[in-house]
Amino acid sequence: MNNRAVQVNRLPEPGPLAADTFTIVEQPLPPLNDGDLLMRVIYLSIDAGSRGQLDDRGDYVIKTAPGQVMSGSGAVGQVLESRHPRWKAGDYLATTVSRWSSVVRLKGDTPLLTRIDPKVAPLEAYLGILGMVGFTAWVGMTNIARASAKDCVLVSAAAGATGSAAGQFAKASGARVIGIAGGSAKCQWVEQELGFDQCIDYKSEDIAAAIAKHCPTGIDVYYDNVGGTIQQAAFDAMNTHGRLVLCGMVGQYSGEGEAPGPNLMAAIIKRLTLTGFLANDHIALFPEFQAIALDLYQQGKLKHQATVTKGIENIHEAINSLTSGKNTGKQLCQIGEVD
Repeated sequence: MNNRAVQVNRLPEPGPLAADTFTIVEQPLPPLNDGDLLMRVIYLSIDAGSRGQLDDRGDYVIKTAPGQVMSGSGAVGQVLESRHPRWKAGDYLATTVSRWSSVVRLKGDTPLLTRIDPKVAPLEAYLGILGMVGFTAWVGMTNIARASAKDCVLVSAAAGATGSAAGQFAKASGARVIGIAGGSAKCQWVEQELGFDQCIDYKSEDIAAAIAKHCPTGIDVYYDNVGGTIQQAAFDAMNTHGRLVLCGMVGQYSGEGEAPGPNLMAAIIKRLTLTGFLANDHIALFPEFQAIALDLYQQGKLKHQATVTKGIENIHEAINSLTSGKNTGKQLCQIGEVD
C-alpha cells in the first residue's frame, strides 16, 4: 500500500482552481516509531483557508509553495497500525491537523487526536459541528462575542460550515439570530432546518435594507465570515457597544484582492469592539467544547450538514465548491472508503 499525497504543482491565478493546480504523488508509507500511529484518511476538511494558502499575494497565515504537500485543518479516518497503547488498528479518530494524503503519521499522545464513534454521529460531523469548525464557531460566539438572550446576532455565510454552527450556538444561548446566505434554497435551509429567526438572501435583496427590516433595533453581535460589502452593511447597523467577531474573509481568499470595507470612524463613535481570532489560540478549551457540542447534538439542538466531493483527484473542485458558495454546511473531500 502506497501513500497518495496532494502536492502543489503551481500557484494559481485568481479565481477557480484548475485541475493542474495539484499533482497526486505516490509515496511510501511513512515509517512508524514508538508512540506513533498510521491513520487511513477517509474525509479531509476543506476550508476557505485551503484556497488562501495558495495565494502568495494574500495575508493568509499558512503558505504552501510548489513542490510541497498541502496541509489542512483536519481529517477523520481509521487507524491502520499503531505503536501507541491508546490506539489499535480499526479505531476511528479525528485530527485537527493533517497533511493532504491518503495516509498520515500521527503522534498517538497528541491532544489534537479525538476518538470518535460513528454510531453516535456521522464521521463527517467530526469535521463539522463537532470538530474544529464547530469549535471555531463556539469560541467566537460564546467566549468572544458572549452572545446572550438579550442580543440580536447577525451571521454572514450562514449556510456555510462555520456560519451555520455559529448561528446555532447563538440560538442555544437564547439570542435572536439573523443569517445572510446566497440563494433562496440556502436561506430556507438556514431558517427551517437550523432554526435561525430569518435569513437574508444577499443575491436578491438589498442587504442594508434587509438588515434594517430584520434587526429594527440594530445589531449587537456580528459574526463575520466574509468581509467586503456585507461587512460594511453590517458595520453601519451596529449598536453602540456592539461586538464584531472577525472569523474569516472568504471574499479575499480567491486571490482577487481586498474588498471594500467599513468606515472605522463608526467604531469610535459607537465604541465598538472588533476582535479577530484564531481558534488554535484557544485549543485548551477543545475538550470542554466537544462535551457541550456533543450534548447539544444528541438533544437535537445542533444540526450537521456536509457537501462531499469524492476523489482525491477532484480536490481542486472541492475548494472551488467552497469559494464559489456551492456548498451547504461543511465542505469535505472523501479520499478513502467508509467501512
